[in-house]
Amino acid sequence: MTISVPLPWREVLTDEATHTITGDVWIIDAFPIPKLQTERRVWIYLPRSYNKGDRSYPVFYMHDGQNVFNQATSWGTEWGVDETLEQMTLEDPALEAIVVAIDHGGDERNNEYNFTINAEYGFGGKGEAYAEFLAETLKPYIDSHYRTLPEPEHTIIAGSSFGAYVSLFTAIRYPDCFGRVGGISFVMWHDNGAIIQLIQQSVLSPGLRVYLSIGELETDNPDFNQTAYEHVALARETIIASGVPESRIRFDVVTGGTHHESTWSPLFPEVHRWLLQP
Repeated sequence: MTISVPLPWREVLTDEATHTITGDVWIIDAFPIPKLQTERRVWIYLPRSYNKGDRSYPVFYMHDGQNVFNQATSWGTEWGVDETLEQMTLEDPALEAIVVAIDHGGDERNNEYNFTINAEYGFGGKGEAYAEFLAETLKPYIDSHYRTLPEPEHTIIAGSSFGAYVSLFTAIRYPDCFGRVGGISFVMWHDNGAIIQLIQQSVLSPGLRVYLSIGELETDNPDFNQTAYEHVALARETIIASGVPESRIRFDVVTGGTHHESTWSPLFPEVHRWLLQP
């Protein structure tokens, strides 16, 4: 397996688009995913103090990498995580973290972010292989090439929608790798209770820290929105019943929140602060 050398983003994104990247962001243009026999662009944001000392940092792994830093590559709207962290860490350097963002696979996104197959809609089934890539290929690479705090209590995995779903799944499957989960607009309408069953069958670490959210207006269907809320509430209750103290799982219902980056991006600072706590 050959992994290309990370390059400054300006050496990779050489088109004439207006790129909205802030700070020290590097790109590995084709990172191999062995079990899926494919490769994916990986973005690496380094904190402002990274090249000024020998400090090691927590790492925030995020899905849908196209949308994390850059409007020009986003599927609609970017999160602006780079601008947010640059500003937050000016005020509080303790919040500095490395952010590793993995592009989704386009038409393969729904397959890779779900470990079960939804027969009705015909997607899923590759989530196990994707999670294995994160835990056994990508994380070891990052830990060996950057000054990270590699322990699970310093390693966050986060995303929205199916990205939230696969984040929780990956942390359950690989508790020795990921000890913090950010699940924004967490959904499980599609899996016939599989993630709940997995939680019930697992012994979760009492040190796990989980953030879950759902917007009041995820869709324009009030019945679906109510069900989505009940699903997240059930996930929270099941995680607590499986050994995680109630104080270590947070569930926010976002007033007026929708299933869109315009809701998710403003949440990121609070999610980041909360998940970095001991």
